[in-house]
Amino acid sequence: MKNKIFLGAILSSFCALAFYMTSINHMKTQTLEIYGNSTAKVAQKSKMKEGTKQARITSGESEIGEAAISKNSNKSLAKTIVKSSSNVQGNYQVSVKDLNNPKIFADLTNTSQDNLNAGNVLKLFVLLAYYKAVQDKSLNSATPYKVKSSDLNGGDKVLKTDMAYSYTYLLDLMMRQQNNNAANIILNKIGKEKVNQTAKEFGAGNTEITDNFGKDFAGKTSSGDLVNTMQKLYQGKILGTSVDNQILGQLANFPEKGLAKNINGVVYRIADKKQGAAIIQEDGKTYTMAMVSEEDADLAKIGDSINNWMIKQK
Repeated sequence: MKNKIFLGAILSSFCALAFYMTSINHMKTQTLEIYGNSTAKVAQKSKMKEGTKQARITSGESEIGEAAISKNSNKSLAKTIVKSSSNVQGNYQVSVKDLNNPKIFADLTNTSQDNLNAGNVLKLFVLLAYYKAVQDKSLNSATPYKVKSSDLNGGDKVLKTDMAYSYTYLLDLMMRQQNNNAANIILNKIGKEKVNQTAKEFGAGNTEITDNFGKDFAGKTSSGDLVNTMQKLYQGKILGTSVDNQILGQLANFPEKGLAKNINGVVYRIADKKQGAAIIQEDGKTYTMAMVSEEDADLAKIGDSINNWMIKQK
């Protein structure tokens, strides 16, 4: 009887050891997705070796779990962002860049996805594609557009069927009044494929518009694409200083302030209730920030935390 008990104990120990070794081998081959700044060296899908430190920070609140940060991101800034993002539900990305000091930036996310569903912020890329089409003369902005009944999804209080409107007016409706029918007229006149191609030409490789505006989402983008595009606009590297300043003028009048809702100073922005991008000039600081979330988020709270951190820097 004692021999049977002893033999059973040996078998149990052997099984436990085998399970432990299998678990260790599995852990060694796990991958960690790191969302990175395009100018930073990022450990993309790197194999985690035993004893290495994961480049992750936690918010201290289990609701959003962990956020992965890109290598060389400012950890103090990243922790500030994660703390203010603690109530965000679902997937999100946040990127920040100091436009006076390239060493100060942060990129973080709680998902391994390169891009996320997006809505109104994608009008930024329609805006860029419009000005590019006018610049290369593939679109004659002097020729009015005659509205068709099929252009007016769900009716429209401003646009009327069989009436002709200038593209300048349609652009103003898209940006200042967030008129989705006007946005879709411009989008489809240029063509979604052309708009997406233009976005990629300007470095927004994770951005794609797949549907008309009017629903929660019209395509996908990333916070990195938004921040890099805003940076290039500020630096006059999209279509040249003169045209880029016109685009910034449109962004200065966008009604939804998003991340910049409570921020003073000079602000260029585009946003809805889920996503936002902005360039901020305040107290001698100039920086750009963006957030992409697939659920409603308190963008103002996150923007305030970023702004407070930035203006405290020497």
